[in-house]
Amino acid sequence: MQKKLSPEFTHLVDWSVTELGRVIQSELGKKSFYRIEKIRRYIKSSEGNSLRGLLKLKADLAKLDSTEQFYIAHAFALMLEVINTCEAAYRIHRLQEEFTPDKEQHNFGRIIHVLTAHPTESRNPDIIFFFKKIQNLLVEHLKNPTPQDASELHKNLCLAWKIPISKQRKPTVMDEADYVYSLALQNESINLYLQQRRAKLPFYIRTWVGGDKDGHPGVDEKTMLGSLQRSRAMILTWLMHSLDLFLGELTPVAKSATVDRKQFRELVAATKDLKRNLPKLKVILEKDSQKVHQLRQNLLELEKAFLENTTGTSRYLSRALEIYKVFPALVVPLEIREDSSLVHEALKDARKKMNISRMLDKLAKISPQHDPRNYVRGFVLSQTESAQDIVAGIRLVEKYLGQAQLPVVPLFESAHSLENASDIVEELLKVKKNSALIKAQWNAQFEVMLGYSDSAKENGSFPSRFLIQSAIRKLENVIQKYKLTPIFFHGSGGSVERGGGSIQEQTEWWPASALSTVKMTIQGEVIYRNYTSTSLLQRQIDLITQTRDQRARKKGKAQSRQTQSVLSDLAAAIQGSYQGMLADPDFLDLIEHGTPYAFLKDLRFGSRPAKRQGAVQIKNLRAIPWVLCWTQTRALFPSWWGVGSYWRTLKPAQKVKFKKAFHESALFRSYVKVLGFTLEKIELDIFSMYLHSSKLSDVVIDKFERKFHEEYFQSIRCVREITGEKSLLWYRPWLETSIALRSPLIHPLNVLQLIALETKDIRLLRETVTGVASGMLTTG
Repeated sequence: MQKKLSPEFTHLVDWSVTELGRVIQSELGKKSFYRIEKIRRYIKSSEGNSLRGLLKLKADLAKLDSTEQFYIAHAFALMLEVINTCEAAYRIHRLQEEFTPDKEQHNFGRIIHVLTAHPTESRNPDIIFFFKKIQNLLVEHLKNPTPQDASELHKNLCLAWKIPISKQRKPTVMDEADYVYSLALQNESINLYLQQRRAKLPFYIRTWVGGDKDGHPGVDEKTMLGSLQRSRAMILTWLMHSLDLFLGELTPVAKSATVDRKQFRELVAATKDLKRNLPKLKVILEKDSQKVHQLRQNLLELEKAFLENTTGTSRYLSRALEIYKVFPALVVPLEIREDSSLVHEALKDARKKMNISRMLDKLAKISPQHDPRNYVRGFVLSQTESAQDIVAGIRLVEKYLGQAQLPVVPLFESAHSLENASDIVEELLKVKKNSALIKAQWNAQFEVMLGYSDSAKENGSFPSRFLIQSAIRKLENVIQKYKLTPIFFHGSGGSVERGGGSIQEQTEWWPASALSTVKMTIQGEVIYRNYTSTSLLQRQIDLITQTRDQRARKKGKAQSRQTQSVLSDLAAAIQGSYQGMLADPDFLDLIEHGTPYAFLKDLRFGSRPAKRQGAVQIKNLRAIPWVLCWTQTRALFPSWWGVGSYWRTLKPAQKVKFKKAFHESALFRSYVKVLGFTLEKIELDIFSMYLHSSKLSDVVIDKFERKFHEEYFQSIRCVREITGEKSLLWYRPWLETSIALRSPLIHPLNVLQLIALETKDIRLLRETVTGVASGMLTTG
């Protein structure tokens, strides 16, 4: 049963959507407004929510001119954004009301977010600006409503209306860096990082933007430097503000009769001189690390002079020095990445022509005599398939940095590499000079990255998680055997479709060693949801801390062999069914003609190429655009396919074993929750509409409609029988209501998207794709 939403939240939605309606009416006129309102009412009816009704709506909307179609898409996309903004504002309000200082004693540990642009934020940055203003207004309205709120909301919605929700040009790597840092390096965010450090619960941010060379022809030493300079500029702005506050603190003290006024005037002059020199650090040149170190020395001298002339410390000067604990080089450190095969090639490249070689060479030049990890934290090797790949990475680092100071991080992402990951690492570490190097150069920590989206694309969602869990357990044993600390870097992205989800579902099945240092990628739209407010980010940090503490206090029971066996059977069955579907030639035609795949190059979501060159083949499909196609068609294929058909083959006694596994296995329990969430969001009538609007034959359409419906209803039956609950979201009832609120409003965008695909109306296509992504709360 759906849970009623909070009256405060429903008030925000009603008020904001009504105000948006007034804006639409004033901008388009009554006739267009009533058409949009009629569509809104229609798609909520039983007829409008059926395949027949949707095809009727498509026929009606196809008669309109392209401008009218665009404005209808824009209206529904904005409506969904308004609802998302209301939900975020309500969450922030509740968190601020419920906040109490944390008095628990926690185990020391690190949390690291690696902010990535793949996929990038799908929305136009200009419209994000106005919706962030609207979000702040709504938060204040809940706290202290004023008569001016309505006019302020109307003004911002009017401005938002004039901007397409979708990006109108392909972003550059630097555009993506600007987006990431505009959220993650707000003054309030930096202050939060410092607070976490003081509480001995350090939280760090890293990024791939500018350093992720793998599959990106636009990434080189210039983008690496550009990304570092973008973050440097924002950190220097924060530092400049701290020095201004320090100067403000000095002024009243300097007038005191108890101090040496001459010395204080000298202190003020030294501070102003320091401020004048700060802008010189904005451009990162050779030997930059020495200049950053000198600035720290100057700050220490300033602090010493202040202490000699007062009885206490300056909190503003203290935090100016404290920033070095979080950002030692006054930049957000990058994680650089390259394909293992190209690393081997780069080793043979004596003339430094390859991008990754030039990136490492540039790193060496900007950080002589200091730790290069202050600028780049790790060198990730994608497609790692052997110990020789890791050794090649080490040799390349040594070639340009002199020593292997930069940790080389193997990325295991295919089924083959995940199954062999522990053997690969064992082969590396059993060579004494390799394990000795790691102890000496990498603080006796060996980091491994685990790829979720690529393994899920290849095998399906549950087999991917099962492979990753099995790999982690084996890797943990091998790494600890050589007296090293394992660090697991989870490439989960944050969204459910890429292996992420809520913190509880993500971390519930991780081993204790993975909770000591929690490191995970955070993707485009998830960055916005986490970083748009420090209250939301603090909540994410607290959830991880609580999970770690609970695990420390309560040791979980070992998983029985029976449970391990049934889950292994399930993973194999799903993998077989999933890969069988991928091998069907008709299925490749479905991807090409029944989804927006053919138009990915026109969407302008990110700087990275959306798809590889060549014919439509599974190996040529990038994992994230692959998920995007299934999100847009509302079928969400990779997350659930194969579950229902396997469940149907089981006898009652076998099903009992899975019910037991649900209570015993954290991995299976978290997957069943994700499965329920996915099934709740699926709209098979929408998917059927894509099939019927495609060039596929009637025979192929009938085949896939039948297969998807059978698999879907059997999967629902599976969740209900395992959990004993009728609701698929029994564990979070409000989410069921939230999905029900959004889902019908996405339908007109799907209808218009199909029209755009048929007419090749790229402007309309971009607006609908972004609108659907907003409604589904994920780009891909």
